[in-house]
Amino acid sequence: MLDLLLTNGLVVTPSGARRLDIGIAGGTIVSLTAPEFGNPAEARRTIDLRGQLVVPGGVDPHVHTNSVLPTAAESGIMCFGPDRVSEGAIYGGTTTLVDFAHWQPGDELSQSFARKSAEWAGSSFTDYALHGTFKEPEIPFEVLEQIPDAVAAGHGSYKVWMTNTTPTRPRQKTDLGNMWGLMEQTAAAGAMLAVHAEDDDIVMYSYKRLERAGQTGLEYMSHAHNNLSEKLSFQRAITLAEHVGAPIYLMHVSAREGVDAIRDARGRGLPVYGEVLPHYAHFTAEDYRQENGAIYHTYPSLKSADDRDSMWDALLEGVLSTLATDGVCTDLDVKTRGKTIFDATGGHAGVEMRMAVAYTEGVSKRGLDLTRFVDLTSANAAKILGLYPRKGAIAIGSDADLAVLDTTDARRVTASDLHEADYTPWEGYEVAAWPSMTVLRGQVVVEDRELKTGPLGVLQEQRVSSDVRSRPAC
Repeated sequence: MLDLLLTNGLVVTPSGARRLDIGIAGGTIVSLTAPEFGNPAEARRTIDLRGQLVVPGGVDPHVHTNSVLPTAAESGIMCFGPDRVSEGAIYGGTTTLVDFAHWQPGDELSQSFARKSAEWAGSSFTDYALHGTFKEPEIPFEVLEQIPDAVAAGHGSYKVWMTNTTPTRPRQKTDLGNMWGLMEQTAAAGAMLAVHAEDDDIVMYSYKRLERAGQTGLEYMSHAHNNLSEKLSFQRAITLAEHVGAPIYLMHVSAREGVDAIRDARGRGLPVYGEVLPHYAHFTAEDYRQENGAIYHTYPSLKSADDRDSMWDALLEGVLSTLATDGVCTDLDVKTRGKTIFDATGGHAGVEMRMAVAYTEGVSKRGLDLTRFVDLTSANAAKILGLYPRKGAIAIGSDADLAVLDTTDARRVTASDLHEADYTPWEGYEVAAWPSMTVLRGQVVVEDRELKTGPLGVLQEQRVSSDVRSRPAC
């Protein structure tokens, strides 16, 4: 007998969308049956989805939790933890989040992962994985040499920053030489390297020039974190990866120049993957001029309308692979405490809205194919970070992680609809679909916008396939 049977849904599998009944037992999908083929199997619970859209639970490959905000370091203000962020995610149809385990001098690499995993254990409504992260100018050789063991233990992705971001923040940049050494280790061990790519020299000089001109308001943010910085840094990162023979994942692409660099690299067969955030594909630098314009900001900055439009072109074309959030969830008073390019708080509340925005902007407004919608919101992130097909697919043997979207429920969103913060940059945004149910490993966690169970999330092992590591596979 099945544990759960979901009937009468429009189900998006890797082979396309069709009416299917989904049979679930032991937390996994055990059957996918067209309604015309016999009577439904027996199940302890059967739910009629009434024609709603069923997609794999979303995979957000880029969130931050329990981190001291760099621009508020002196006061020790932190962004929200896994409990709050994962609650928003599960309401929004996302069932897997990927956070960051920061290596600290003196740590064994395994200690970094254990420390961060302990923050998530028992408090997450979603499953989770962890990028190993380095925020030091130099990475000791003895730490680099621990990467193969960490990868063997299931930690298959790592991240570095190419910039300190602002002149006032604590240092986080890893120099290019150490990035080279890290890239050699991750490539040899079969892992993925994620990069925050901005050119530190260009960014820091831009800050000095803007300060001298008295142009330090938020409206000048795109002049500090500019298109030239993205162009130069992407070219350097891709050149280094090509030299090493390593796959790379370029986070939060924000400019046409970044898109062009990724397009060129993938055209040459390189395993280069690009991530965009929904707000780069919707808002522009002009939004910084709005009241509380900081709510639209993360690093790098928002850019021009031309840059924004290039994001959707690249998503439709297949140049960019994933939609993430770079979620740094705080309430409004913290998010807007900074008023200048020097003290603005990066990251924003967007985890809960990601799936609905992707459907609205992609499928409803631009005719994005439903299979491609799944690619952008779950499948590609799962592939790139070594979670597929356990995550990111509705297939027999995959985890029964499902998001049910009601495509008849058009509404204007307000912060009161959401759960991760007391504000949303999407206030008043009209969605073309709204999550009505979320299932995690066969458990109905959210039904009719009500939370039905406590935290169930567990740490996921990552195994990046050789296909993803050798060519632009998704």
